[in-house]
Order: sequence, then structure tokens, then C-alpha cells
Amino acid sequence: MSLTELDSAAPHETASSGSPNGESATQAGDASDAGRNLSASTHTGRKPKRWDQYLLFNVAIPILLLLVGFVVIQVMGKAGAKPVPVPEATAAAALQSLPSVRVERIQSLKETGKQLELVIDGTVVPYREARVSSEVAGQVIYKSDDCEAGSIVSEGDVLMRIDPTDYELEVQRLSRQRDQEYRALGEVDQEMANTRRSIQVAEQDVDLQEQEVERQKRLKQFTSQTELDRARGALLQARQQLISLENQLELLKTRRSRLEASEQLAATQLRVAELNLRRCEIAAPISGVIVSEEADLNTFVSRGTPLVIIEDTSRVEVAASMRVDQLQWVLDQDRAVSSNGYDLPDTPAKIEYAIAGRPNSVRRWSGTLVSYDGIGIDPNTRTVPVRVIVEDPSHYQDSKGNEQHSDRTSALVRGMFVRVRLQLSPTSELVVVPARALRPGNRVWTFVPDESVLDQRLVELQAKREAALETSPSDADQPEPGESDSSASSDAPPLDPSRWRSGLVRRTESVYPIESLRLASDEVSTEEVSAAVQVAGRDWVCEAGETDLTSGSLVVTSPLNSIPPSGLPARIEIQP
Repeated sequence: MSLTELDSAAPHETASSGSPNGESATQAGDASDAGRNLSASTHTGRKPKRWDQYLLFNVAIPILLLLVGFVVIQVMGKAGAKPVPVPEATAAAALQSLPSVRVERIQSLKETGKQLELVIDGTVVPYREARVSSEVAGQVIYKSDDCEAGSIVSEGDVLMRIDPTDYELEVQRLSRQRDQEYRALGEVDQEMANTRRSIQVAEQDVDLQEQEVERQKRLKQFTSQTELDRARGALLQARQQLISLENQLELLKTRRSRLEASEQLAATQLRVAELNLRRCEIAAPISGVIVSEEADLNTFVSRGTPLVIIEDTSRVEVAASMRVDQLQWVLDQDRAVSSNGYDLPDTPAKIEYAIAGRPNSVRRWSGTLVSYDGIGIDPNTRTVPVRVIVEDPSHYQDSKGNEQHSDRTSALVRGMFVRVRLQLSPTSELVVVPARALRPGNRVWTFVPDESVLDQRLVELQAKREAALETSPSDADQPEPGESDSSASSDAPPLDPSRWRSGLVRRTESVYPIESLRLASDEVSTEEVSAAVQVAGRDWVCEAGETDLTSGSLVVTSPLNSIPPSGLPARIEIQP
């Protein structure tokens, strides 16, 4: 090996000895290098290994790093807990330690000036539907151009005519029969009058014969028995003639009664025939729209054959169903009306229909909840069917509240799926609770102002202050959960005790929401609560039941973890 090659190999050996990768590899490399160097020195005279670099990288630098770390630890010192300042026993500090909650003052439903509004769904059905059928048999010889499905007709409009020929002939026949019976009745009356005159003559003849018999008896000495018997025979003949005439009169009376019945029967049959003749003309019984027509021109129809169906459009009915709990509030309006259990108090209602795809196009009609639709609960839906009547379906309000007149495109027609808003005035006391204040399980958190809460917290802070002064800062009590941290309180502005009120947050059970309600204004005004913490939203009309939730109560709307049974001390901000 040449001298130049030995010089180039020396740096490589030095780098290998100073490499931080594994000491075993370095030692193995050193041993092999030493053997080679020894062999090379023996044969070629190469320079020995550089021990200064080896000591620098393997001994001096690690020792220096250890010394630097020791110095840093001594300079920085040990980590310790930051001393907790001694708490202040002031009203501001006591209020600062209480959690802040947002509250709203609830109102009764009467104070809002609104009514309880229950929303149910319904379907428009005809208020009245006339099914016109044929009352006589015959062939349809006339059909009006308006007698088509969808046509509007008025009461009395002629829709069809049935061939009246047979009925006209029947009227003529019965008219003649009636006249014949009437004339026969006149003849009997004349015979009765003649018989009565004959009876009068016969009575006079009987009187005359009786006088003759009495005269013969008085002249018995001057007359024979034969003349007396002859007078008595004449008397008997006169009496027999009288009896015959009287019997004839009774027979005439009986005959007259029979003729009167025949005449009345003929007159009745004539009226029936005339009625059937009039029934040949089919007229609309009501005003409305023709739903369907079943007979065509030249069609033979029998008695009872359906011809047309007309729907009354002067009024409209909405068939709806209510839950049993909703029905209770309807009955709670006027107990006198519903005392018998089968009547419902008349309740104003708003019927809304929204066009699909156009939510802003809402039409509203005025209606009235009038009665049950039948009686009982539907076994399939477990709801109560009711009837809502719209007295004037031709007028409605648009989405802007303007009065409009209905036409064919905006009419309230059968089959429409509508929403019914019942305007109730229940006798029970109801309150309006913000939706944010309602908790799961029909609960509400109420805030009860109580100055003793602040006094109790002042006593606790005073005890902590005395304990903190007696102990070292490292052993001082840490702030309890719910209390403000000292560092945070030092950065926050100091509280003004006059703007805050202390109290307890309590749980109120058995608050039953009935229906949602949006007040006219966007915010619920609460005089004692700062406007900064008042928030707007939808409210709920609730039944407070036997709870202490009344008008003017403060309900908590801010989230809290849990409320102990004894209540949670808290504070609210009041307006200055």
C-alpha cells in the first residue's frame, strides 16, 4: 500500500470511531483497523490512531451535557402549586360564587290576550248531498245541457223530463171517473130530497087516517063495524107507506156514503196521477254542483233509478278527529252545554289549506265546531270524530289577511286535507311557559328569590377566609365546584350587588304542555330581568295542575347539570 492510500484511509477510521451508532460495531471496527494498521505499519510504516478525537466525542461532550442539565435544574427550581388568595367575605364575592342563570317571567293565558289554540287535521266533506232518483218509470225524452258532472245548478232548474203520455192519459181517465161519481152523487141527493117530501105526505096521510078511526069510534052507534075496520085498514096502509119511504131514505143515505167514498177515491187517484205527471219533470232540489249523472237521453228508467247527485256548496263540512286529551279542553269551555255528555259547545275554528309546493299560499276560512260525528271513539285510531261547519265557504282570507272571494280555483271542495285551528276559552287556569324552560319528564326549573341564600353564602365565605388565614397557601382549600376561580374573578369586572338577586332554583313537577303558542311580540317582557339575557322563541300553553307555577313565576331557561331536591343556589341579573 502506498503513502497516499494510507492518508486517505485515516479520516475514514476517525469517522468510524466517532460515530454514535453502537459501541460494539465501533470496537469491532477499531480492532480490525488496529490489525490492519499494525500490519500496515509493519510493512509500510503508517501513522498511529488519533486518541484526542476519540476522547472528545466519547467522554468530554457527554460530561458537559450532564453539567448543563444540572445547572438548568438548579436555576429553574422545583414546580409547586400556585398559592390561592384568601377569599373575600363580601356581598359581591358571595354573588360571584353563585352560578348565573337566565330566567323569564311566565304569564297566564288570559294576560297574553290570546286563546288556547288546538290544531287538528281534517278532510272536507259535503255538508249536504242530494241523490236524485226517478220517482216514475218511463223514457227520458229531455236532458238539460247543464245536467253534466261539474255543472253548477240552482234549486228548481229542470234537469230531465220523462215521457208523460201515459200519466196524462191516466189523469184524464181519473178526471172523468171523478166527474161520473160526482154526478151519481147528485142523483142520489135528488132522490133523497124526493123521498123526504114523500115521507111528509105519508105522515099527513097517517094523521088523517088516525082521525078517521077516532071519528068512527065516537060514532059507534051510528056506524057499522065494517066501516070501523075499513078505517083501521086504511090507517095501517098509510103507516106502511110511511115506513117504506123512511126505509128508502135510509138506503139512499147508505148509497150516498158509498158514492162519496168512490168520489173521494177517484179524486185521490187523480191527485196521484197528477203528482206522477209532475214527477216526469226532474228538477234540482238544491243549489250546488252536480257530482255525477247516471241517465242519458232516450234511456228507460224505472222507479227508484239514480239519476244525478248534487252537492250543496252553500255550506261545507270538515270531518276531523281529536285526541281524548284535546276533547277535554273543548268540554272545559262551557260545562252547562256539555252537561248531558252528548253535546259540544260551539267553538270558533280557523280552517287552513296550503297549496302543495307553495307554503306561503295559505287560505283561511272561518268555521265552527258544532258536534260529534256520531258518538264514541274510533276503535282504529282511538280518536273522537267531530264535525266542523264552514257557513260561508265563498269568502276566505289569503296569507296576508286580505278578504277574498272564492272561485273555481280557490274553492273549498270535498277531499281537501285541511288543518283546523280551534280557538278555545277554557275555564281552567293555564300558563304560558317558554319552550326553552321545559325539561324532560314534564318538569320546569323555577327561580325563587331568597336573600337568605346570599347570607348563607357570606357565612360560608367568612369561614373559608378564617380557615385560609390559619393555614399555609399550599394547604388552603381549593374553590368548590360552582364557585368562580380566583384568577378568573380577578380578570372579570366586579359585580354590582344591586343588579343581582340571589335565590334558589327548584324543580317543579307535573307541568303538562298542551299546545305551542307564539306571542305577538318576539320577546317576552320581564321587568326585573335584564334584556341582555332575555331570548325570544316559541312558548307552550301548559296546565300547571297542583303545582305552585302561577302567573309571574320565574322559570330558568339556561342549561344546568342537575338540581338537588333542596334547590340550587343561584343568581339572576335584574334591570337597574
